[in-house]
Amino acid sequence: MPETSLSSDSSPFAEVMERAEEGFRRACTALARHSGDVHSLRAAVRSAARLTKTLAITVDSIAGHAPRSVGQSEVAADLVADLKALRNCLATGAAVIDPALDDLQHLSGRHDADAEFARRYQEWASATEPVRRP
Repeated sequence: MPETSLSSDSSPFAEVMERAEEGFRRACTALARHSGDVHSLRAAVRSAARLTKTLAITVDSIAGHAPRSVGQSEVAADLVADLKALRNCLATGAAVIDPALDDLQHLSGRHDADAEFARRYQEWASATEPVRRP
């Protein structure tokens, strides 16, 4: 796995990105060590989903900065549209993985759907702060 961080120190989402990235690395390392372990697989998939959600939120924040950073309004509008399309793809990808997480939850012997829903909702709610627009 590359050693470069996905975030920068100047980003307001840097700490969140770094935590998601580190969690993903740990989960992938555990999966490599414990190949065939459904708990490790579930942790890796969950970490990938968390990282994808965090990337979607970060891309949305970047889109909010684009109009101020690009002088030409036509270019800025195209850039914002492209970034929003990327954000939507990332958000959709993160949502698509939920059924796989449910399947892995059942395979791992964890059947507390209410607790899992509450955990996912709390994770989503804490990560989706409104982006301030100029």
